[in-house]
Amino acid sequence: MGEQRKILSVRDLEVVFSLRGDTLRALRKCSLDLYEGETLAIVGESGSGKSVFTRCFVGMLDKNGSITGGSIRYDGEELTRYKTEKEWLSIRGKKISMVLQDPMTALNPLRRVGVQIQESIELHQGLRGAKAKQEAIHMLELVGIPQPSLRYGQYPHELSGGMRQRVVIAAAVACRPEILICDEPTTALDVTVQAQILAMIRSLQEEFHMTIIYITHDLGVVANVADRVAVMYAGQIVETGTVDEVFFSPEHPYTWALLGSLPQLGVRGEKLPSIDGTPPNLYRDVKGDAFAPRNKRALNIDFLEEPPMFQVSPTHFAKTWYLDPHAPKIEKPRSIHTLRELQGRMEPANRPAGRTKEKTPLLEVKNMEVSFGSGRHKFTAVQNVNFTIYKGDTFSLVGESGSGKTTIGRAILRINPLSRGEVLYKGERISGKISREMDKKVIRNCQMIFQDPMASLNERAKIDYIVSEGLRNFHLYRNEAERQQMVAKALRDVGLLPEYSSRFPHEFSGGQRQRIGIARALIMEPEFVVADEPISALDVSIRAQVLNVLSELKQEKNLTYLFIAHDLSVVRYISDRIAVISGGRIVELADSEELFRNPLHPYTKALLSAVPVPDPQIQRNRQTDIYDPAIHQYGPGNEPFWSEIAPGHFIWGSQREIDGYIKELI
Repeated sequence: MGEQRKILSVRDLEVVFSLRGDTLRALRKCSLDLYEGETLAIVGESGSGKSVFTRCFVGMLDKNGSITGGSIRYDGEELTRYKTEKEWLSIRGKKISMVLQDPMTALNPLRRVGVQIQESIELHQGLRGAKAKQEAIHMLELVGIPQPSLRYGQYPHELSGGMRQRVVIAAAVACRPEILICDEPTTALDVTVQAQILAMIRSLQEEFHMTIIYITHDLGVVANVADRVAVMYAGQIVETGTVDEVFFSPEHPYTWALLGSLPQLGVRGEKLPSIDGTPPNLYRDVKGDAFAPRNKRALNIDFLEEPPMFQVSPTHFAKTWYLDPHAPKIEKPRSIHTLRELQGRMEPANRPAGRTKEKTPLLEVKNMEVSFGSGRHKFTAVQNVNFTIYKGDTFSLVGESGSGKTTIGRAILRINPLSRGEVLYKGERISGKISREMDKKVIRNCQMIFQDPMASLNERAKIDYIVSEGLRNFHLYRNEAERQQMVAKALRDVGLLPEYSSRFPHEFSGGQRQRIGIARALIMEPEFVVADEPISALDVSIRAQVLNVLSELKQEKNLTYLFIAHDLSVVRYISDRIAVISGGRIVELADSEELFRNPLHPYTKALLSAVPVPDPQIQRNRQTDIYDPAIHQYGPGNEPFWSEIAPGHFIWGSQREIDGYIKELI
């Protein structure tokens, strides 16, 4: 790294937040160097300080936050001295630009997307009028938005999640910044769109010679994009190194734990390795190594004294007493070696599930069709969907945004009405008009974990009320003490502290809010749970915890899940059967291992090729398949139909296609 120009240097940065008269130490002496032209990934759990750290570079700290120590030097300037908005505008956008995590909050819903990009161009490039508009349309084209002239005049709500994220990136890059900070730019996107966005950011980086900082919790994304990695924990950077050093020779026990929590290392029927406990409370002073209470192999000194940053190689540093010459030799966990052995292959670390005794159908979907609007404005979101979910199984629905996954889940729970078909629960129809008793039975026994934790939590209610609302409605507790115990247990089950029950949703990170939503659904002890992207907003360690909770409850209470997701690595670990959905229609359905071993439909293959693999050596050379529905050419004499081409393996296709799929299987 010595030959590259250092363009940003942070030393001993400290940030505190004043909340309700209390002080939260969000950053505790963070130091980092950024080199020209590199891609640096910052990883760590929700609440570790990743976003706060990078927001300091552009003066976007919350009004309750302030820098209390340290230095940020950029281009010879000391940024910690900047106090006014006018000073920050000389840096923000023009020199350092930021792509925020949620494109809906980053974009003004009342203004056309093209105008919002044009504003950036006029402010930072000095272009005006027609020239600025032309440049805005050019930026939309550069980020891969089709029909850019048409999209220029549309509003954010008229675009898909992936397109909105591209618009936010276009607005940031339109400033021609030297440094682009991407804060979780692909968190809520499905794998195919994610792969396209990452490839697009890489091409923009080359075209405009940008240096990029990625904030992410997805280690597959890190392997895909990063040159160097910084690992953050409890407001500190605990390890930095090249991507190969951090993935294959990590030194900090927290980095070991993060890599060990990957679903790719999971074995069906066994717990995923996860990190026990929760990060420290940063309202209190942290003594010693912040990770020590969660580290089963912590040394005595870890609890007494904070370790210094040790140098492992010219590019590799780690803040752990394990590297002290006097420390005992600690063997790295098996998962680190397994990760190297995996070498990115999608071969199962999972044992085949195997068909057990005949299962009892719990929920049946027959010829489901869901439409919105009427007449010329009628839109059919889901058509001719059929499947059975067996008691005690996890049935997963996988597909891109807009494919109809959530619509199916909501239709099963009577949130979206069916246009045609029916849903049977334990052999009784629960779709359409049903009795009040049956309706109460469905509400009590069938729960939903919603995708967006912000939209599904009441901002004005405390966590105690939110989690126990169902208990109150159905009087499922004997007294107030028992209710409080149930809330405390539900929070602990999803990795939150019981004292969080007195807080409000806005006081939590996105990942923590998602766990509150899961606790609210599971406290009801339902029989059937629709889990709509329940872990898409979670970092890898919490993801493992939550998957373990879902798996344990499934075993203990014989729970049944409809699991909606776009991350196939997670789906593989948790599922008994998987249905792949495209354009409102299920195109392939099979047992989990069978689908991974023998994917047949071109869309299934495209989804699998887009899953990021936590191996930088593999990711550098991977190609993503692009699925084009036009390849099917259905018509008279070549109509598609639903066919079981092997026991339990169903596919949608014409006779010609199905003959080809059968040849592939042989």
